[in-house]
Amino acid sequence: MADEVVPTGEVRAALSQITKRFDAGDPDPVFFGSHRRAQAVLVPIATWEKLLAHAEDDLNLDIAHRRLADRRPWLNQDDLDAAVASLMEKAAGRRPV
Repeated sequence: MADEVVPTGEVRAALSQITKRFDAGDPDPVFFGSHRRAQAVLVPIATWEKLLAHAEDDLNLDIAHRRLADRRPWLNQDDLDAAVASLMEKAAGRRPV
């Protein structure tokens, strides 16, 4: 994954150079950490936004698969409204502790 792990202190010192590199279009991430072990990564914002979009798509796909696999009957709007109204009536009848 990480070709080169830059020591954290070096990244701190070179942060403005790294951001200039990203602004110039360099897509390569910067892995950094200590003892040659990657602990974090800096990526251009465009890369981050793509990664976030993919993660959201995967999450939405997982939710869709679970919903499609759920064979329980769904409530229609009238049934849902009635259930909510019933719960609100019950809650209104309770006294605070």
